[in-house]
Amino acid sequence: MTPTKNIQPQKRRSRPALIRKGLLLVMAGLAILTGYLFYSWQPHYKVQVFNTSSGWGYDILDNGKPFIHQPTIPGVPGVVGFTNSEQAQRVGERVVEKLQEEQAMPTLTHDELRQLGVTIP
Repeated sequence: MTPTKNIQPQKRRSRPALIRKGLLLVMAGLAILTGYLFYSWQPHYKVQVFNTSSGWGYDILDNGKPFIHQPTIPGVPGVVGFTNSEQAQRVGERVVEKLQEEQAMPTLTHDELRQLGVTIP
């Protein structure tokens, strides 16, 4: 008599379990892709101040690319720069806030400029 081997049947995964795992992987991939695309499409503004011949100004960069170049105090006639870099920085940051709130080109009134500590000649 030949010895018999204990042959155990191989376990197979059921189809519904494989389908569930596949769907979960696809859904996780889509969620990651959607998050990445949403994040990459959002504007990422940054303020950079610079010195000019008439004082200080600011640039607003959108994802590292120039978006707004403001070498003078906005709304003031003539070529009048900000008195110091802190004023230019504060105004630039306020412009970024407005861009994020309204998604349009922002405007600043003289009252807003004064509230930000800007000296208007």
